[in-house]
Amino acid sequence: MLSKWGPKGEKQMARPRSGDKRKAILDAALRICAERGIGAAPTSAISRAAGIAEGSLFTYFKTKDDLLNALYTELRMELSKHLEDFPHGKDAKTRLRYIWDKFLDLGEQHPEQLKVLSQLRASGRLAKGNEAPSFALTEVMKAVAEAAQEGAFAGVRADYLVLMGRAQMEITVEFMHAHPESAADCREWGFAMLWQEIAGK
Repeated sequence: MLSKWGPKGEKQMARPRSGDKRKAILDAALRICAERGIGAAPTSAISRAAGIAEGSLFTYFKTKDDLLNALYTELRMELSKHLEDFPHGKDAKTRLRYIWDKFLDLGEQHPEQLKVLSQLRASGRLAKGNEAPSFALTEVMKAVAEAAQEGAFAGVRADYLVLMGRAQMEITVEFMHAHPESAADCREWGFAMLWQEIAGK
């Protein structure tokens, strides 16, 4: 889709067809939030970037918080879309490594998604119950629980270990962006530390 520049310098997409408007709004929200931060991303700027009138945005999302919650859901589900060759039936380490590599690949290719996800989680604007388990999260939970059951953290809740793992993934992506010459090593070091922390070996 062709783009142009809006009156305030934002990159503005050509006017989308009606059926594409919801996606255009979400894509624009991602871009504007990544560039400006959530607090400095008014719906007027998002509408301009999506190539629609601001009133049209509220046809799809009643409030900005509704839009942000929808964006959060979309971003959380993004990783699951890339797990089509997930190694079902393999051991916990193989399954967890597969998800680790996919997460890092997406983080390298689309850093704005991780940036906005982090902002949304810290924003206080997400609705309770907006953490429906995705395929990726469900599989990470299973792999982590399996890996930890005979180690030093056998009694630790799997969801807590998953949060710790997510933080390590995000930190690794951030470091890889800052030090691309060490990206391959960071990928290996990070997973080795994660596995040792979870499985105790």
